[in-house]
Amino acid sequence: MMHNTAGTAIPGMETGRRKWWKSTSFIVVIYSLLTVVLYIQLVLTGKYNNFVIFRTSLRHLTEGMPLYNLYPAEYFDYYLYHPSFPVLFAPFAIFPQEVGLLLWLLFSTAIFLYAVQKLPIRNNVRILLYFFLLVELFNAIQSSQTNPAMTAFMLLTVVHLDKEQPGRAAFFTCLSFFIKGYGAVIGLLFLFYPKKWQYLGYCALYGVIGTLLPLLFVSPATLVDYYVAWFDLLTSSTIKEDGSLLGSIHEIWHLPEQVKPLLDKVMIGIGVVGLAAVFVMGLIRRQAHTPWLVAAYLLIWIVVFNQSTESPTYIMAVTGAGIGLLCFAPTTPWTKTLLVATLVITSLCPTDLVPKFLNEIAVRYRVKAIPCFAVLLYLQWLICIKINRSQ
Repeated sequence: MMHNTAGTAIPGMETGRRKWWKSTSFIVVIYSLLTVVLYIQLVLTGKYNNFVIFRTSLRHLTEGMPLYNLYPAEYFDYYLYHPSFPVLFAPFAIFPQEVGLLLWLLFSTAIFLYAVQKLPIRNNVRILLYFFLLVELFNAIQSSQTNPAMTAFMLLTVVHLDKEQPGRAAFFTCLSFFIKGYGAVIGLLFLFYPKKWQYLGYCALYGVIGTLLPLLFVSPATLVDYYVAWFDLLTSSTIKEDGSLLGSIHEIWHLPEQVKPLLDKVMIGIGVVGLAAVFVMGLIRRQAHTPWLVAAYLLIWIVVFNQSTESPTYIMAVTGAGIGLLCFAPTTPWTKTLLVATLVITSLCPTDLVPKFLNEIAVRYRVKAIPCFAVLLYLQWLICIKINRSQ
């Protein structure tokens, strides 16, 4: 098994009394308080439409109603998730709405903290990572979306692959898939680890169970209708949010409508070639921390090349950037510059924490994608060309 020595704790390096702000307990308190503050804000403003969608979808499922229709009297937007997700969300949906919302936000924060805590890195690096991710996590928490939990499940997939625990890794891979289908892409990391067949076997087992889960409430014919409707919605132009790199290019270059589809196909083609190169070269030139660099790359890639990307989705990409640059890449002026650019441009500029004119530019031109794409290119260079940090 390949153990990552670049990020693991080294005896003697963390001796002495730790400063209070460098403790995990302090991080938990800060994250928890901010979650409660955002919960109060959401309740006062009533702006938690995503949670209402998740919660209401369970009733729609149990009553055999269409999942992927619009229900303007109940919520805005479409339900976009896997047909099994309403069942998985049931522990939060069975409570009164505002109680369920609080539990959902606290769970999202807690599972994210847990996943970062399990990364094989030194504690001082972990604390820096927590602070780096703080703003972007709460950008996502504020939307009551699934993205923090998705990010956590994807990280836990790699954590358990790294520990040679294929059953647990497959469980978290499938959880990611049964929320948003593209989350299962993190399972490609199994190529870097032993026990490949065991992992695939567990994925098949959990995959069948999860796929059939709605049969607890609906007929087989209704379940087939759900899957057909889900596929039709995902492959339509209905859900294009244009928060990806493609959307940013559209806005910055002011491209005519007839040019955009061709450019999008070219860019996605380039992205797929880049992803394939990372896996091929990563497997050929692999070192102990290569799988984690590839994991970081994947977390960014599925956001910047995904046309359904919206602002809260960037917790995945920023987590990938933080893990790649802070934890497993060499510390250089380039990594520091990219970290600052990601924090300022991706996480801060689209919020009210910056002057209004900067916020307006960031939102109009969808600049969140640009630093993340720069990090993606840097990780591509590290994996495919440069000799990685010595072990």
